[in-house]
Amino acid sequence: MHSIQLNSPESPWSGALRRLLSSRRWVVGLLLACSMTSGAAAAAPQNRAVEISSTIRREGDKTPVALFEELGVLGTAQSFGVLERSLSQVKSVGRFRAIFRAMRHFLPDAELGPKAIRLTLRAAKGRDKVEAPQAANALASFGASATEALIELAKEGKLPGSRAAALRGLQAEILERGELELLDLVLESWVTPRSGTQAQACAVLASFRELDALKRMARYVGSKKGTYQMRQTILRAMAAHPFGTSQTLDEGVEQVLYRGLQIKDPRLRYYALDAMATRGGTESLPAVTRLTKDRDPAVRRLALLVVLRATSNGKGAVGLSRSSDPVARQAAAIFLAESSGPDALGALHALLEDEDVSVRAEAIRQTGRRREVDSILPLIECLSRENGRLRGDAHFVLTMMTGMDLGFRVGSWRSFWRDKGEGFQMPTLEEARKVAAELAANQSEEGMSAVSFYGLTVISNHFALVVDTSGSMTTKVKDGKTRLDIAKEQINGVIKRIRDGALFNVIPFADNALPMEEVLIEMDESLREDSMLYVEGLRAGGGTNAYEGLAAAFEDQIVDTIYLLTDGIPNGDPVAIREEVERWNSVRGIRIHCISIGAASSFLKGIAEDSGGEYTEVK
Repeated sequence: MHSIQLNSPESPWSGALRRLLSSRRWVVGLLLACSMTSGAAAAAPQNRAVEISSTIRREGDKTPVALFEELGVLGTAQSFGVLERSLSQVKSVGRFRAIFRAMRHFLPDAELGPKAIRLTLRAAKGRDKVEAPQAANALASFGASATEALIELAKEGKLPGSRAAALRGLQAEILERGELELLDLVLESWVTPRSGTQAQACAVLASFRELDALKRMARYVGSKKGTYQMRQTILRAMAAHPFGTSQTLDEGVEQVLYRGLQIKDPRLRYYALDAMATRGGTESLPAVTRLTKDRDPAVRRLALLVVLRATSNGKGAVGLSRSSDPVARQAAAIFLAESSGPDALGALHALLEDEDVSVRAEAIRQTGRRREVDSILPLIECLSRENGRLRGDAHFVLTMMTGMDLGFRVGSWRSFWRDKGEGFQMPTLEEARKVAAELAANQSEEGMSAVSFYGLTVISNHFALVVDTSGSMTTKVKDGKTRLDIAKEQINGVIKRIRDGALFNVIPFADNALPMEEVLIEMDESLREDSMLYVEGLRAGGGTNAYEGLAAAFEDQIVDTIYLLTDGIPNGDPVAIREEVERWNSVRGIRIHCISIGAASSFLKGIAEDSGGEYTEVK
């Protein structure tokens, strides 16, 4: 094939081409056409920005939020101007949120990006309780380009919530730079969950390992001006530094934790001791030893455990296992499970027969944790003695240690051990967990109670049903029934089927907790009827004070199992409530099963996990 050369003398096209190119009129027309096309393209986003601006002026807070996002996507100086003007034309949280979120689209632009950050920062630093938080949240999501603006907001923001939000966007920067100035911002302004989770706060504080930073945290912990939340978070963060890592680090951490031991609030003393127990040692042994006589049982238990671990005193633990204080015997059980001393296992087995139910519960748990073949026969005998929840605990530990499920038939377990005990090879944890999972999936094994509450087996003989009766429980969910209607059916189903002699209570909560009885009461036929009438009379209204409901259940010293039912976020800080319940439960060993109605609940799931309970969700 021959190519045609338009500019060759032989080309038939050359003359026509020369005439066309020489036509001045054609060139002017071509340029004009290009100009008109370009102008139309440029006019399109301008026209759209004008249209949206008119809508915002006309509709105000009724403007669809998608239009603000569209202005950001347009990304022009004109659309930026429309967004800026719209701040004076709206008043609602949703519209302010949409405006500031749309600013992120301008960040890549060399000219408009800095303007977007300055505009958002100016609003975030203000006092407007509707506008400022939305601007602060948006600024925290802008990434590295907004780092300096976030530092300025954390220092100068007029609202505590805005300063707290700034720290959410600064976490990566704080972890990387580790400057004392940034530590001060964390101590002054961090608020969980606004700034991040408790775990994130601990990670940020644990990243400061220099002695000056640790001294600063120690001063904060010892100061009465420090908030409870931040003091607690500092103490928890110290657990991330294992004892003996370095002399300088140990010195700084010890200063922080020693200050924690001096605080009057037993909750903070508890967290200081908990960090010491996790670290595996302490140089503040005299101060810890004084707390082994503390009036708060949770503090006393942890102090004893810290002393045992710091001194590696196996003989002391054996002696402690015969103490008159049940809390001391619990601490001994934990340490005996860790000890390789010749008498440790025998002393731990002896605690399986302790007179105190909380000590026996701890001994069962710690025997399972130690996983010795020699513990299987003592656990079988424990199964034969126990009833209710502890019987279930012993059965579970036996299953995890043998990889077998022989139910609650003690004779079957004894026969198994008589035939297989000599030379028995304990299965791996992974193998045993498979059996345990199958057991959890089939709760109707012979010997287990047929009573259930929202599908969770009721095996305990000493339990409380802690039930939400807040206003949201009036929500209709099925066949015209409300959530409370269904809850009452479930409660009365339990009351109908639990055996005579079982001890139970119903504790409704809304703004406050109002238990059916002050303590657990023993079921009989007369009480069965009265209890069902009481449940039928429950009415919904008020808030969701789950803390008071749980506190009322914990006040009864013989409760060993709680079923907590709620459909909402609890009044107060869910993280703080969970932590306080975990502290209470450190010396009680109560199993807390949780039922979340309507949606998943990290609060309820966490409480169940902390206590070894089950968690379920229902519609």
